Amino acid sequence: MHGQQSAGRSVGYPWRQPSGWWLKNSHYIMYMIRELTAVFAALWVVIFLAQIAMNGRNVAKWSASLASPGWLVFSVIAFIFVMYHAWTAFTATSTLMYMRMGKEPVPAGTINGSMFVAWLVATIVIGVILLTPIFG
Repeated sequence: MHGQQSAGRSVGYPWRQPSGWWLKNSHYIMYMIRELTAVFAALWVVIFLAQIAMNGRNVAKWSASLASPGWLVFSVIAFIFVMYHAWTAFTATSTLMYMRMGKEPVPAGTINGSMFVAWLVATIVIGVILLTPIFG
């Protein structure tokens, strides 16, 4: 029939890009690393939630699992990747978002700076909330 296609033949644009295409440009490499950082963040959250579910209400067992060297090393690596992901997201904000104050565009540095200030304030507030029961 006219509208059917054979099983062995693809229709559309054929993929001709080599598998290592992103290794030829440093910007592409940094972009691919940024995308990989999200995997580490998601994996850390999934493992953390699984630890909570496995250990239930046994706080001593849960604390011991969080203090294991493997978990601490993985947490530090995941933290570094998440910080890189956040840094690149905040520095890209002025490229992705166009803002105006009246008829004048808001400078890119102002947009990026406000993102970092908001990040700092949120970090301080969360740190105070988390550390108040310990030191308060």
